[in-house]
Amino acid sequence: MDPELAALASTAATALVTAWTTDAWTGLKQGLGRLIGRGNDHRAAVVAADLATTQTELAAADATGDLDRVAQVEQAWRDRLRLLLAEDPAAEAELRLILDDFERARSNSAARDRDHLEVHHNTFHGPVQLKGVQNNRG
Repeated sequence: MDPELAALASTAATALVTAWTTDAWTGLKQGLGRLIGRGNDHRAAVVAADLATTQTELAAADATGDLDRVAQVEQAWRDRLRLLLAEDPAAEAELRLILDDFERARSNSAARDRDHLEVHHNTFHGPVQLKGVQNNRG
């Protein structure tokens, strides 16, 4: 396999494994479902079920600290995407678009998390400095 395509499949598999707890998961899941399903409703349903199983497996592995299982899940998706790219060279462009969308969503989420601060029902004793917009609601 072309090393560039292998790297693309690897990047996508890594993105999938890292996205399962983020806002970017939904877009990545939908994009991969569309890509692998290729307009076939049955195949798209199978991919959706596989992605739901992936999310469940990653949650279980995260809860137990099972890094080997995470690596196995990532490898399974890497292999699946390599096969797809080998069988359908046109899938490369779509997979790149999916990953671009994922990166944008991830960047937006990270920026939002970094710039967001909420304080609820607190009493402060002493000087406190918070930066941002103050919204007091009763």
